[in-house]
Amino acid sequence: MNNRLLSATIAILALPLVGGVGALELSLDEAVELARGVDRRIEEAAATVDAARAARLAAWGSYTPVIALSAGLLRNWSGPSTMTFEDPFSGDELEFASPEEVENRATLGAQANLYLYRGGANYEGIAAADAATTAARANAAALADQVVFETRSAYVELYRARSRLESAERSLTSAREQLRFAERLTEVGSLPQSDALKSRAAVDSAELAVIQAANSVESARTNLAFLCGLDLDEPIEIEVPQPEPLTTNLAEALALADDTPELLAARAAVEEAAANHRAALAGYLPQAYLQGSYSWSEETPLEEGALDEGYNFTLGAYLSWSLFDGFATNAQRSSTNLARLRARLAERDADRSLELSLRLALNDLEAARLSVEVAELSHARAVDDLELARRKLELGSGTLRAALEAEANLSAAERSLTDARAGYAIACYQLNRLLGDYEE
Repeated sequence: MNNRLLSATIAILALPLVGGVGALELSLDEAVELARGVDRRIEEAAATVDAARAARLAAWGSYTPVIALSAGLLRNWSGPSTMTFEDPFSGDELEFASPEEVENRATLGAQANLYLYRGGANYEGIAAADAATTAARANAAALADQVVFETRSAYVELYRARSRLESAERSLTSAREQLRFAERLTEVGSLPQSDALKSRAAVDSAELAVIQAANSVESARTNLAFLCGLDLDEPIEIEVPQPEPLTTNLAEALALADDTPELLAARAAVEEAAANHRAALAGYLPQAYLQGSYSWSEETPLEEGALDEGYNFTLGAYLSWSLFDGFATNAQRSSTNLARLRARLAERDADRSLELSLRLALNDLEAARLSVEVAELSHARAVDDLELARRKLELGSGTLRAALEAEANLSAAERSLTDARAGYAIACYQLNRLLGDYEE
């Protein structure tokens, strides 16, 4: 057996894949970090978390007084005015005139309201805001896991495309060597012209495969560069992916998945809906609050001691209870009850869907592992078959057709092995995504 041929074939699928001189060396983890830094979905999710935190702070603010200040400067003009009327006793006309008056007045005011009890709306509002913040964080984590999976998949697709290109280039080199050998045999009359034409057709087919594989590499490279926020013309050097599943056992997978972002978000949604439903009961209950106000008004220019006069201060405790609100509270309770039911059903569906997805992912992972084993055996046999066919052809006991078929079988085996390894990597990453394996 030609050991050099076997070593070269194995090296195609085992050594790091290069993108060219001066290419950017990009590991899988580096690609993931770049993608996380530029993906707009992650930035939007972070903004959603900030908004949820602000809403939670506002919910806590319901226990603090609401204070409003006001100030003003008023200038009022009136007059001059004249009134004329007849004296009923003397019959004389009398005239009264008032001069022009200008009034300047400064005002200050302050008012504070503090709710002591709002039927539990304050407390439940805080509980709902806490749950909404938890859900926002979980959704952000789920989006991050999705971005990680997409980037890893794109990385694997570039590996697959590069491996196929190298396999196609090897097949082209081998086909050209067989063509030269066939042409020499044809010249000395040891091989019919039809066999030489078959060799030429094999070269043409190999050249077409190289063109198609090169196009796939460029598409995969461009897609990975786009996901990582790199220049789309950036040459990239990648490594061979080394995937490792977090587990291959269903029971362990279900235990690991108990706190995945999707389930955490679904549970938080149930808590939020339940808190909103309890808060809707506040419409049936009384409200108690304190109110204080201060106002001051004085003409300007201010005289000495003006601030000690012309003010008003009030402080009161109030209790209000709406006995009938036109069924508005009843409608709100029904609406929040529906939202609570939907949240519970969504949580149940999320739990069942995750279990189904885990079962399917584990099945895919096992099938991918077995596919790699079979593809490796098939590839090894194809290498041996090609070497044997070439030796027979050189010794005159074989045919060119058999050599061409062996070459085609090896090319197919190389593609199958590449696809099997890439499929196994993606199956691992898909399982790990379901388990929420990525940590910031």
